[in-house]
Amino acid sequence: MIGGATISFGYLIDYLKEQEESFTLVNTQHFPKGKIKILNPFLVLLKVVGNIFKADVIFLNCSDKGIKYLSPILYFIAKIFRLKFVIRPFGGDFKDYTERFGKVQKWIFNRTTLKTDLLFLQTKKLMQFYQNKNIKTLQLPTSRDNPTEVRGERDFEKRFIYLGFVNKSKGINHLLEAAKELGNDYTIHIYGPIRENYESSEEKRFQEKFDEQKGIYQGVLQKEKVLETIRKYDVLILPTFYQGEGYPGVIIEAYSLGLPVISTNWKAIPEIVANKKTGLLIKPRSTEALIDAIQFFNTSNYQSLSKNARSHFEKTFSTKRVAGNTIAAIKALF
Repeated sequence: MIGGATISFGYLIDYLKEQEESFTLVNTQHFPKGKIKILNPFLVLLKVVGNIFKADVIFLNCSDKGIKYLSPILYFIAKIFRLKFVIRPFGGDFKDYTERFGKVQKWIFNRTTLKTDLLFLQTKKLMQFYQNKNIKTLQLPTSRDNPTEVRGERDFEKRFIYLGFVNKSKGINHLLEAAKELGNDYTIHIYGPIRENYESSEEKRFQEKFDEQKGIYQGVLQKEKVLETIRKYDVLILPTFYQGEGYPGVIIEAYSLGLPVISTNWKAIPEIVANKKTGLLIKPRSTEALIDAIQFFNTSNYQSLSKNARSHFEKTFSTKRVAGNTIAAIKALF
């Protein structure tokens, strides 16, 4: 359960159940691993066609491969059966990977996916790019449920947490260097799986670094432990320069508990992190900037930053608000 848009999708499903909306969920990754994965598109189409006569809309939530292969076929199915077709691409890199399509694929994309009845986009940057292209778009940001217990006005204790995939593009090397430089005066903990698709030699190097800096790596958290673990810390650190970054879900989770954030001036992150208000924005790939940001927080400024983070969540990223707007927009198509 790591990945901002993926978890947000789960909350959207929960919202539909709570509101007793009628829907059928079709899993696009029924076979997640191995050669049998090739059967996923056929299974999706079979289930879609099997439920077509009790549907008013096909709502595709997917990543790049779904946009490339599933979206055109579902577009034609929707047209044939006179259904509305709505798409929500995961992540903030929708424009980037679709611009890399070949000529034929781009031709298909322009005449199917971009002709959808409603296109939900995660970031303001994407909304701006598509606003003059005669496409009906609406922003659907990453969201999270409102936690039952927030961090509250607790003293600043120099406790910092990273939560997510452990790899180079998330800035882990810089975080390890910063932790070593800062020493025992600060608590810095890293949670998350070492990225599976990295070479074993890369994983081994991370393990060796964690062995050198005892106690910094805390392993992988189960979903139900995420919020209660984040709540024990003061500030979230996400020094990412990952190419597919949109609105990282872990930032939204931190905000929901009242934790300000240190993250990078990268991709769409400046849209959700207000510098020196809800956190700090730093230069990507800079250990020095990361150290300065960690040292910025103190007992004098912390409570204000914490309150701003929590307020930003309530106004923008609460699941009830985001999911409610999403379903209302789909219903408005009829």
